[in-house]
Amino acid sequence: RSPAQVRSLLRRVGIEVPDTRAWRLERLRDAHPLVGALLAWRKAERVATTYGYAWLDRHLGDDGRLRGAWTGSDGAAGRMTASAGLHNMPADLRAAVVAEPGHAFVRADLGQIEPRVLAAVSGDAALASAAGDDDLYAPVAARMGVDRPTAKVAVLGAMYGQTTGHGAQVLPRLVAAYPVAMAYLDEADRTGQTGRDVRTYGGRLVRMGPASTAGMSEREARSRAAARGRYARNAMVQGAAAELFKMWAVTVRARAAALGARIVMCLHDELLVHAAADRAADVACLVDDCLQEAAHRWAPGTPVRFVADTTTVVRWSDATA
Repeated sequence: RSPAQVRSLLRRVGIEVPDTRAWRLERLRDAHPLVGALLAWRKAERVATTYGYAWLDRHLGDDGRLRGAWTGSDGAAGRMTASAGLHNMPADLRAAVVAEPGHAFVRADLGQIEPRVLAAVSGDAALASAAGDDDLYAPVAARMGVDRPTAKVAVLGAMYGQTTGHGAQVLPRLVAAYPVAMAYLDEADRTGQTGRDVRTYGGRLVRMGPASTAGMSEREARSRAAARGRYARNAMVQGAAAELFKMWAVTVRARAAALGARIVMCLHDELLVHAAADRAADVACLVDDCLQEAAHRWAPGTPVRFVADTTTVVRWSDATA
């Protein structure tokens, strides 16, 4: 736990570092087996400290169920958040989430949700056409004339306001290929830079705060404005995605009741539904059908295809193996 002692230990095996930050040690993982062991220990200690016996004693009921309080809309994105660490549960703990005997989990995770949402809210016909593929980034890459990894980085970078790096280098191609979607993001960016509030596709107000530059240098003012612009453009996509996800979740909750199934976890863009084992296949189909129903309620008439990776498992960890 002592950075000074860790540095001394590393020095004895020939590794000199100015500090012991994780990102710095990660770069040296192959330099000596000690580095990998140290990083693994740190990760395990964080999990044990946050989700150890004290956490179990506080949040685990006598029935073996873990419960926390949920907030329906939190932060700029408007996503659901939860107490008791439910929204940040490490993958290492998912093996402990087990269906009751005779039951199974239907796990459904939205696929490439952000660019699909962008296609829907912006009305970009070309991007909506790309969403017809299971892998949206493949037709985007072909249209831009770049490889798939570059296309993915460029699209995600545009939604987050990235102006440097590999993806930003092909931004002109992205703008040429999908001008309507890029104009939608740019308009949100300009609105945010001036300090004006923005509204998500579903109408939720995202306050940007005053654009006062009193006491700032010109450079500081430009940096503050740019940050507000990035915040606004991202909120327009993330906020809309949160709205779609919640509509999907409440639709699944309503429809699944007839099959004796219920949602037991919402994590980012993922639903975990508990169902009788002999009804799991039906519930999986229902979850996918509910996504299409929710999408067309949320954005009536949209041509955008939304997809989910849906699997049936007994342990939550089985879905991420």
